[in-house]
Amino acid sequence: MADIREVIQLPNGARIALDAMPGLRTAAVGVFLGAGARFEPADRNGLAHFLEHMAFKGARGRNAREIAEAIEARGAAMNAATEYERTSYFVRCLSADAPEMLDTALSLVFAPDHPAEEVEREKGVVLQEIGEAADQPDDLVFELAQQASYGDHPLGRPILGVEQTLQAIKRDDLFGFASTNYAPHRTVISVAGAFDRSAIIETVSRWFDSRPAQETIVVQPPNQAMASVKTAARKLEQCHLVLARPAASAVSNDRFAARVFTEIFGGGMASRLFQEVRESRGLAYSIDASIDQYSDVGRISVYAGCATKDAAEVVKLTSGIWGQLASEGPTEAELNRAKAVAAANYAMAAEAPAMRAGSAAYELLTFGRLVSVEEVLQRIDSVAAADVRRVAEESLSLPAIASAVGPKAGLAAAERFVSGG
Repeated sequence: MADIREVIQLPNGARIALDAMPGLRTAAVGVFLGAGARFEPADRNGLAHFLEHMAFKGARGRNAREIAEAIEARGAAMNAATEYERTSYFVRCLSADAPEMLDTALSLVFAPDHPAEEVEREKGVVLQEIGEAADQPDDLVFELAQQASYGDHPLGRPILGVEQTLQAIKRDDLFGFASTNYAPHRTVISVAGAFDRSAIIETVSRWFDSRPAQETIVVQPPNQAMASVKTAARKLEQCHLVLARPAASAVSNDRFAARVFTEIFGGGMASRLFQEVRESRGLAYSIDASIDQYSDVGRISVYAGCATKDAAEVVKLTSGIWGQLASEGPTEAELNRAKAVAAANYAMAAEAPAMRAGSAAYELLTFGRLVSVEEVLQRIDSVAAADVRRVAEESLSLPAIASAVGPKAGLAAAERFVSGG
């Protein structure tokens, strides 16, 4: 089936992705930027996320309440998200309102007021968000895993920032980060669903026709991965563990094989980790594997929440299963199940306007082109057992990384994973 999506590239490098879905009465519109926490200076860690917060506090002369009322008066829902390599502002709305909602989203990105009186007030809100994340051990353990994986590199810093760097942010920093990083060639306006094509293009043109092109910023990759462990002692009922190793990046030819491996390893109730650790032995209520993929690095992680007395056994079983997949590869049944899950998840997501709009933006920002559903499904289907075994084997040849939160007696298990003891 031909990909009917359309991409319009403007002279300054900005791109419009249009994905018409006949028969709908709604649309998803968004402004997606190839800029996030990875692009902020160390002494302003948290700036990208704080900028996203402040965008909602006033834009083009409208205050926070007026922006919210303008969105909700039409029954629309607006949100935003900051990641390491991307920031997005998106709205789900009725078809007739798509141009106006897009205009509002664009105003938050390119015409924010950043009211001086709101800067300090919003810092208090983000500090509460930081505190809430620190109070959630299953959030904290992944933040520690990020630090263990990437150290002093921007990928190793928390997206929310820390109190010291957040308090250092000034109003001028907000404008400075946006002027440098919210460049046209790093911007994708993505619309999916039912919408007036000409009205969308006209809306985008009003914002971009006079914006000049900007130079490309080259980011530095992280240093070569090293064995590392980060722990935090807490008086908890459980020990929370992340056991990880470097993996394929978002643009690697092995990215699909790595995802299939992760699914077989710990992606669902039929995965080896779930069956062996939880079902057969009852050692953990929560255990799963996931993969994080950035433009130049990636990481396969296993998360487990278990009783402190069982942490060492959970680590031992996880290492054993990882090694087994590396030496023997998956069974044919495991491979087929994992590929079916990956294909079904992708195909189902491709039927939702918000997911389609986000996918188009991700594809353009990551690969410089749209990637059809058929191509993705073909790439998933082409993954062989030998590919999965090779991915597992290569990951085991790379340094072990771990993090743990909980009683001290359980933290030693994470340290043993890294030391191999």
